[in-house]
Order: sequence, then C-alpha cells, then structure tokens
Amino acid sequence: MSGKTKILALLLLGLGMIFLVLAFLSGQGAKKGGETLKQEIERVPVVVSTREIPFGTVITMDMLKVERFAIAPAGSYKDVNEAVGKKPLFNIGSGLPVTAQYFESGAVAAEVREGYRAFALRLDDNNMATSKIKAGDFVDVFSLFRVNNQEIERTVSRLVQPKLRVLSVGSQLVNAPESTNNAEDPNDRSGNRRAQQLRAVTVEVPVQDVNTLALAQSQGELFIVIRNPKDEELPDPSKYPMPDTVLKPVKPKAEKGLASQAVAPPSETDKAYAGMSLANTVEPGNANNNKDKRSSAATGVPRPSGDGGGTSVEVIRGGEISREKAR
Repeated sequence: MSGKTKILALLLLGLGMIFLVLAFLSGQGAKKGGETLKQEIERVPVVVSTREIPFGTVITMDMLKVERFAIAPAGSYKDVNEAVGKKPLFNIGSGLPVTAQYFESGAVAAEVREGYRAFALRLDDNNMATSKIKAGDFVDVFSLFRVNNQEIERTVSRLVQPKLRVLSVGSQLVNAPESTNNAEDPNDRSGNRRAQQLRAVTVEVPVQDVNTLALAQSQGELFIVIRNPKDEELPDPSKYPMPDTVLKPVKPKAEKGLASQAVAPPSETDKAYAGMSLANTVEPGNANNNKDKRSSAATGVPRPSGDGGGTSVEVIRGGEISREKAR
C-alpha cells in the first residue's frame, strides 16, 4: 500500500470517529431535551405578579402573568381571570405568586378571639424592644405616670396589662403571607417609614381592660417588654384593692308586694361600658375608699393640704399630677 493510500485511510478513519462522537452527543442532547420537556409538561401553572401591587388596588390583566412551578403554592391561582378585579389586603411584591391569602378579609379581626379587642399601641423611641417584637409574640405593658418636677417621688410605674398577644407590628400581621411581612418599600430610602411602623403595635386585649389601657396610653407613657410565651405567671388581682367603674348599675325597682330582684353581675362588656377613671388606672381601688381623694385627683376638687397652708387642689394634666393653691 502506497503512502498516499495510507494517509487517505487515516483521514477516513478520523472522519468516521468524528461522526461517531457527534452522533453520540446528539443522542445525549435529544435525551436531555426530552427530559426537560417532560419536566416542563409536569410543572403546574401559577399566577404571579408582573409588578408590585399596592394593597387596595384593583388588579388588572397587565399586572399578572402565568408561570410554571414544580409545586403550586397553597391558595395559588392557575388562571389570571381568577384574580382580576380583586383588591388585595396586603402589598403583593413583584414576581410573587398571587394567592388567596392576599384577599382574605379581616386579616387582623379574624385573629381576635371572642371577648377580646384589637388595641393599637402608640410607642415612642424609648421602646427599644419594639424592633425585636414579631407578630405572635406575647408582651407585658407597663405605664409610667409622671408628676411635676417638685414631686418626683410620686411618679408611678406599674404593670397595666400582662401577657398580651401581639397581632401586628407595623406592617407585619399574624398569619399574613410571609412575603408581605418581609416586604420593604423600595421607594422609601429614609428609614422614617420603617421607624413609624415599628412604633405601631396592635395587641389583643380583654374587652373589660380596654379602658384601662386607653387611659394608660393617653395619660401615661407606655413601655412594652417581651415575655416567654411559656411563662404562665400572671398577677393575682384578688390580693389588691379592686378598681371600681365610673357608672354604677341601677337597682331594679321593686313592684308592690314583691321583693326586689337581685342585680345580675355585670358582664365584661358591661364593665367596659361603665368606664374606668384615671385615678383607678394609676392606683386601682385607691379611689374607691377615699371619695375626697378621688374628687381631688380626678376632677380637681379642693381638699386640705398637709402643711396647714390652706386649701390645695391636686390636678392631673396629660398624665402629670400637680398640686396648686386654691383661689
């Protein structure tokens, strides 16, 4: 065999090897393509947002699209028509699955148990623990009732409501979609909005204690402290004087020849309606046994001063207690 024939045979052999390799790679690619196609067919359609949708906005067709997911999120939609026309109760972030949770009514109200009310606490910058609180935590609420600079020793601080369940912190809500609780405002770079949200805490309060908490907030300075949810210790009110309501139940009139009927104990809602005085909020029960003190502390009625210098008036203004000479 001549040299030229050998070279030609080698070239043909090399070309054959190349074609063989190419055929093998082509088969592998077709196999992978088939698997990818199979996986794509097995994925389920899920409606997602094309941009951020603020809460309360009517959803239109251009705000939604359909993408395929390996697993459909709970409450998700397969067709955009199922979500078009609805108003979300939470902000929906861009590119997130649109689920039924965004449209469930009563996001906070649904979490309030029977006999309780949702109460919004206004907290100031001194509440450093606020940034650590999450919806679902339990907190104790303290209130500081200040007096004027001349009577610092009469400043009162006490626990006004123990173990309250936190329903929301700023934009965070109990049982809200996780994407909602973690969402940040992309247009707000100042941080002021975040700080304001952290100072807004909604807690679940027994209806009969709403008045006490309202007075403590308006006339005092609130502080909240986080507690372990497993800690079941609560104060025993029976050890201390019981606060009295502002309104007193009316005794039913007895008919002639019949004994007067006993007054039914007031319900928790009745107690809330009857009201709570500021004096009873600062010192529960203290105003019950001393009408003169209650009159002077709560209404500014004169009472004798202890220094023999005439009559003085004890006045409460904005949570501060001061004593002034009667004119």
